[in-house]
Amino acid sequence: MYEAIIFDCDGVIVDTENMINKIFQEELAILGLNLTHKEMDHYFSGYAATANLITIAELLNAPVPDGFSEKVQSRFKDAMTESLTPIPGIIELLKKVKCPFAMATNSRTESLKFKLTKIGLLDTFKVRFCVEDVENPKPSPDLYLKAAEALQIEPQHCIAIEDSVAGITAAASAGMTVYAYSASMDKEAQLNAGAALTFDSMKELETLLSL
Repeated sequence: MYEAIIFDCDGVIVDTENMINKIFQEELAILGLNLTHKEMDHYFSGYAATANLITIAELLNAPVPDGFSEKVQSRFKDAMTESLTPIPGIIELLKKVKCPFAMATNSRTESLKFKLTKIGLLDTFKVRFCVEDVENPKPSPDLYLKAAEALQIEPQHCIAIEDSVAGITAAASAGMTVYAYSASMDKEAQLNAGAALTFDSMKELETLLSL
């Protein structure tokens, strides 16, 4: 039986993964990198922005052009301002959670506050940790370990709700049981990364959590 739940943010709480990947995909194509949706997930989903810039440079076999990151971030912000929404069913699920819960995300603090404020969940997640709060972001376990410590619950008694391979790897490495949201992700890749199971909707997750 679990004693706490730790949620990722992007792709689990807010519907950003597809939005972000589309913008990222378009900007990478301008640089000459034409990647499929599956390749985008493999290389970038769930990783910190600094890690993604390193990956881009490796794929280009050249430095990332000046201004690329700023342009992408500006487009992200505009898209989120216009059309950011919560993952269907997540608000209803959160209202039913009775145990301690927290958030562990590779988002930056400013970005996370913007997202949670936009969808009305800033005050819901009183315990939250961002990429600046640890030395090593996901796929390292640091964020999840920090969240469990803050809740004063041993990691093995926590369930982590994730979607990306990087996030699943992080939570599993922390010793947590990982439930992977697979609505737009590769289930096989999620299970191979260490997810205990996958689910397709927040209604299904409610059942899995016995809410």
